[in-house]
Amino acid sequence: MAERLIIIFWVFLVFSNPAKSQIDELFFKGFKGAASNISLNGASEIEDNGILRLTNDTQRVLGHAFYSRPIQFKNSTDGNALSFSTAFAFAAIPQHANLGGHGFAFTISRTKELPGTALPSQYFGLLNASDVGNSSNHFFAVEFDTVRDYELGDINDNHVGIDIDSLVSKKSVTARVF
Repeated sequence: MAERLIIIFWVFLVFSNPAKSQIDELFFKGFKGAASNISLNGASEIEDNGILRLTNDTQRVLGHAFYSRPIQFKNSTDGNALSFSTAFAFAAIPQHANLGGHGFAFTISRTKELPGTALPSQYFGLLNASDVGNSSNHFFAVEFDTVRDYELGDINDNHVGIDIDSLVSKKSVTARVF
């Protein structure tokens, strides 16, 4: 199934109680000129108009875009975890109106080098079938999924799930437009 998935991000992270050397705010209004701060691989690209595109019209393709510099999620002074919030907008545009793709995942991980050989489709370019549930994965993801995968316990074909070290969501809710 060929899918054209265009992802547009306006990412805004706010950290409360940051350590003095910690980033207070990370903001991208589009990605024009942001290539030095974003690590791209696979099919991902930053288009001339500043849109971050993670995939293209090729079947079963994946793309990643990671912020290039590490972000601390613990206060370096007292070791307490920092809270954060994020907001972004995206568009998922299937090549055929009645055939969706698997979606994408906003991911936080220790490294941009993901474990094993990541696969597209239901694995979101994060894992493969043998990695699902492996406690050494070390990632957090919010999946925006538009295909129900019974093997991963998806609740339906339009949901948002919280994934910790696995693509079997710890919690899922039906996606809605607000």
